[in-house]
Amino acid sequence: MLPDFDKNAAYIWAVYAIGATAILVTALIVIFRARASKSALARAEAQIREEDAA
Repeated sequence: MLPDFDKNAAYIWAVYAIGATAILVTALIVIFRARASKSALARAEAQIREEDAA
């Protein structure tokens, strides 16, 4: 089922691993930044409501 990579197998699998890791890390960064932005927006909106009420 797996292709025969011959003598370059170690290099090819390492590149696959690096690529998969890069995609995973990028996805995690996006998720954490989205959460941080969402909470910052909620704080800013709460502050605006507080200023309007005063």
